Amino acid sequence: MVSPGRVSQWLILFSTVWGIFFLWYARPSLPTEVFYFIGFGWALFVVDAVLTFVRPRLSYYLGLVLAFVALFATLSQPEHYALVQGGDTTATVILVVGSAAEVLLIASVVWYIISERRKDPWAWPGAESPA
Repeated sequence: MVSPGRVSQWLILFSTVWGIFFLWYARPSLPTEVFYFIGFGWALFVVDAVLTFVRPRLSYYLGLVLAFVALFATLSQPEHYALVQGGDTTATVILVVGSAAEVLLIASVVWYIISERRKDPWAWPGAESPA
């Protein structure tokens, strides 16, 4: 069985690579300031991808935050819904796959946190003290 930490690592790496496709496709239609802002967010995903090999636990928590921010930014934009309704297949695939990856990343990190807490009986509130 694959560990939740390993799943989170792969999803962080996938989101980082998928961000390249998003930036490449969205660049012509975005104002420069917005593109730089999104590029900064992608750079944070690159940092997170590096952290998966150096400090995996820290990487999972950063990935959780970045996934929430990316998912909120995607779902809160009516332009994204217009692209999907307009029939732009490439944009739809990029948005749907990217959003699905973020949802899976959130679920895998939560799964990781719960599985780690189950290993340590003292991590749960109300656990009996050894006194």
